[in-house]
Amino acid sequence: MKIAVLGSTGQTGRLLVTQALARGHEVIALARTPARLSDLATGALRVVRADTNEPSTVLAALEGADVVVSGLGITKKQDPSVLVDGARLLASAAPRVVWLSSLGLGATEGALGKVNGALLKRVLRHEWDAKGVAGRAVNSAGGTVVYAGPLTNKPYEGGGRLVSAGTFKPRMMPPMAPRAGVATLMLNEAEDARFAGEDVITLFGHR
Repeated sequence: MKIAVLGSTGQTGRLLVTQALARGHEVIALARTPARLSDLATGALRVVRADTNEPSTVLAALEGADVVVSGLGITKKQDPSVLVDGARLLASAAPRVVWLSSLGLGATEGALGKVNGALLKRVLRHEWDAKGVAGRAVNSAGGTVVYAGPLTNKPYEGGGRLVSAGTFKPRMMPPMAPRAGVATLMLNEAEDARFAGEDVITLFGHR
């Protein structure tokens, strides 16, 4: 497959790139600063300067891609409209999208219970509404929105799975999510489209 990665220079995005290459896919890495991926030079990787603030650059980069996986995120200093614009752009132009979001937001609001949900809303108020809008845009185009709990850099030892958001029972403590495992599950979904058009949650371990 030819997989395009949006947000490719972030911690999760970079894992999406390296894991997709390891699986033997061709990869188009969309980056505002392509030099940040210079150490990954390989014939199967094409790094393209692209910015959601410049839609034409993203559209050109997506040409020929079979699917787009997005690890796009923002800092508190960035305008959250970046998320909305990016999701809408992919929804309108990409053949299929696998989009990363945060557990407790958007379609999974309430998944962490009332108390933790309210706390999460205070912590993530900067991007709360934007992530909800972005997720709906991806869903409407038949894409998969992957909701992950707090991301960690712990090694991924397998055992991860995606579950439909509708089957997830609210819990007080959010399920932690190793970035490498999240990337693995997103690429699995990119390959088999098992949850196309759905909201799913990452789970790791036996719970």
